[in-house]
Amino acid sequence: MIGEVDGRIPIARTTARVCLGLAAANNADAALAEAQYGELKTDWDAGSQPYMWAMRMSSHRVLGLLAATFGDAEAAATHFEDALEFAEKAGYVRETVWTQMEYAEMLLDRDEPGDREKAIELQDEALAITQELGMRPLTERILARREILRA
Repeated sequence: MIGEVDGRIPIARTTARVCLGLAAANNADAALAEAQYGELKTDWDAGSQPYMWAMRMSSHRVLGLLAATFGDAEAAATHFEDALEFAEKAGYVRETVWTQMEYAEMLLDRDEPGDREKAIELQDEALAITQELGMRPLTERILARREILRA
């Protein structure tokens, strides 16, 4: 059954849950995202690493994406802030950029007072880095979102 994960091998279980979670976020599947969020948050709160080396992603960025997918913008913002702090301290520039972009998208979707300004600030920082590093697809994604805002 989709969403069921064999728990005998912890790293395999976590990797499978992350993959299911990313698929849920990509497909806007709120129920699957919430299920994976609960399991991953429990695992990671129990002392797991803050960065998944094999996937090159911060655990808080994954949790932020999942929370945003099932509609908990407050939890998503907290996770994205934690992911940014971790990535910036560690010097993980690409992780910082991805987190800035996804955090900005969540803020723009939430659209509460101050969200648009914070999102534009995050986008500006991400654009500077993506252009410097030649991360063209990510640059285009950020610019496309800005075009939607202008329409």
